Amino acid sequence: MSLDRLLPLARERRPVFLELLRRFVEVESPSADEAACDRMADLLVAALAADGWRVERDARSGVGDLLAAALPDTGDGPATLVLAHYDTVWPLGTLSEMPWRVDDAEDRAYGPGTLDMKAGIAGTLLAARWLRELGVRPPGPVTLLVTSDEEVGSAASRERIEAEARRHDRVLVVEGARDDGALKVGRKGVADYHLEFAGVPAHAGNHPDDGASALVELAHMALFVRTLDDRDAGTTAHPTVARAGSAVNVISEHARLDVDVRVLRLEEAERVDGALRRWRPRDPRVTVAVRGGLNRPPMEPTDANLALFDEARRVAAGWDLPLASAVVGGGSDGNFTSALGVPTLDGLGACGAGAHARHEHVHVGDTLVRVALLAALLGGLAPT
Repeated sequence: MSLDRLLPLARERRPVFLELLRRFVEVESPSADEAACDRMADLLVAALAADGWRVERDARSGVGDLLAAALPDTGDGPATLVLAHYDTVWPLGTLSEMPWRVDDAEDRAYGPGTLDMKAGIAGTLLAARWLRELGVRPPGPVTLLVTSDEEVGSAASRERIEAEARRHDRVLVVEGARDDGALKVGRKGVADYHLEFAGVPAHAGNHPDDGASALVELAHMALFVRTLDDRDAGTTAHPTVARAGSAVNVISEHARLDVDVRVLRLEEAERVDGALRRWRPRDPRVTVAVRGGLNRPPMEPTDANLALFDEARRVAAGWDLPLASAVVGGGSDGNFTSALGVPTLDGLGACGAGAHARHEHVHVGDTLVRVALLAALLGGLAPT
């Protein structure tokens, strides 16, 4: 049967996978560089069209263009949305410092954006190609949505992501797996806060009491933020970036604090949000403005998400391979689709480690198995 042929085929196509991934990695695409992202979009449009996908290019301003590609020749059964992004956290020029390379002894491929998440895009193209080679027609429509601003919050693409999710019966996210290879059935919600403190400047030596320090209040707030953690509930709250002051001999008039909050449950996001907005400076002469909030709702491990994982687990079991599930701290665009109630399974991209780190890499053999799993899910293949 096709399922039995799929895994050997995936392993045979290692050179093809590596060549496609190299092409994607060597076109740098940092989120904030619209022109660079559009060059990546050009490459993806050409690659998708060459493989027979019908591609729509949704022009965006300020970020790279969004791509929506549909597989031809599918059935009229349940529709699948595959979510991906082509933007990376790496600035232009990173390739000169950490170039694409393959270590055959370790069976690893290195380079900026390999794991997060250009291998997931390459894997999706190959998964569809292998189904076609095996004569497998996906049982329902398949759409690949590739965005360009996931690493910076998906503000320009969220509306389209949610609209596409509502048109589909399930969502497969080709972000990287957890470092141990586990698929992701849940993710924490993410909230970003930006707090602006305004105090009263004064000469720190001659008239310190005339001043009201924005920096001191920032310090009090930073310590308060840490009290909002609730590890039993899965909630973390961290002050991450602080800026204050103008000169060494001036009581700080202005300060800014950035705060990162992660939650497993929506009610925890509401608790932390309320606490931050109710907080008042100890010195009443200092004011604080709280901006920001929840930008990705939690992806909770719903029954629907777990059922989709069970389908993947049964495919892996047919190959005598173990497959685990996990709930992780980082967010993805799957948070949006799961919050709508659409069954969502994440981590179907590469296996590897070092996302956002200089040792970013994919485990090639394990990733090829993951591509075969994705193909089986898209093709509706199940073990006998």
